[in-house]
Amino acid sequence: MIHPRTIPRRGPATIPPEEWRNASYRQFLREECRCVVCHRFGCDPAHGPANGTSSKGPDAGCIPLCRAHHDEQTGIGWPAFEQRHRIDREREAEAHWALFLIYQESLA
Repeated sequence: MIHPRTIPRRGPATIPPEEWRNASYRQFLREECRCVVCHRFGCDPAHGPANGTSSKGPDAGCIPLCRAHHDEQTGIGWPAFEQRHRIDREREAEAHWALFLIYQESLA
């Protein structure tokens, strides 16, 4: 019998696997993007709302946030963070994912 921890986690059937977990996209956010709030380089990928207990959203839903803003978002949650900084996380995530796809094509 295979131990459950050795089986890779899978995302929902409605999200393509390359959007669910994508190390290249997370690296792109860290190295090529600025924080959507303060525009500093050196960001962390901030995942969208959790999909359940001890879960995080898909990588394609990440936006770049500096460590200070990532910590703030974790503390107050997405709705309050978006309102405080007047950002739309979903729109930002879609725009960054589209930039990533263009970036990937330019490397090919």
